[in-house]
Amino acid sequence: MRKGALMAEYLLDNGYVLTDDEIERRAREWEDGTWDGHLEVVRAGRPRLSDEPNANLSFKCPESSAELIARAAEALGVKKSAFMREAAVEKAASVLGATP
Repeated sequence: MRKGALMAEYLLDNGYVLTDDEIERRAREWEDGTWDGHLEVVRAGRPRLSDEPNANLSFKCPESSAELIARAAEALGVKKSAFMREAAVEKAASVLGATP
């Protein structure tokens, strides 16, 4: 950091205060290969639905049916996609006599 420059501080969620000087020091250690910290694995995007790969399904329906689905999902306090996913799996399990 250049002399006379103001040093910023950043309050992290866990209460730790990180300074510009510490960021620069950690960056130097990383670049030099001397950093001994650990990295957290962060998955970007929406949470996974399950441990298996996802499949995308889409369908068309009359506007009145779409509105009915939206109202039902809202009444249950869930997203339309979650409502439709659960309804489709329940129906398929019922038809096949399987457990969802």
